[in-house]
Amino acid sequence: MSTPPLLGPTRVRFGVDPVAAIGGAWYPYTVQLADELPGLLASARAQFGVVTGIDVTWQSFRRLPGLDSPDSPATPPMMTLSTPVATARLLVIPPRTASSLAAILLRLASNTVQPQASTYSLEFRRAERILELAARSVSSDTRRPAVQ
Repeated sequence: MSTPPLLGPTRVRFGVDPVAAIGGAWYPYTVQLADELPGLLASARAQFGVVTGIDVTWQSFRRLPGLDSPDSPATPPMMTLSTPVATARLLVIPPRTASSLAAILLRLASNTVQPQASTYSLEFRRAERILELAARSVSSDTRRPAVQ
């Protein structure tokens, strides 16, 4: 079994309140998520402990355009990581997303302080809209009755 090439450090940020509607964001390098999942799980383990469950809100990640594309999904892709003590919902930023937008999304989703000047940029406003859509989708999912 060959080991996938190391692309770089795992690009994930967890918020100070991981149980918030959006508890952070993950920006994988490629659409080969299985290759990058061990790095994400290692980062999550350091933050929360052992991940016991993963749930995703997309059907085919390979086909997702960047979040800055006119064809981006109405509901941004989300991933829920469950541990025995916490559940964190992460915005998953498709790798086709421009790195400038992804950097802002990583900071906003983790509640990291933004430089004041960037809050007036179009990219910052786009990132805020994406996170609002993600938070709405999470809150609508939690209001739906469980299917038996």
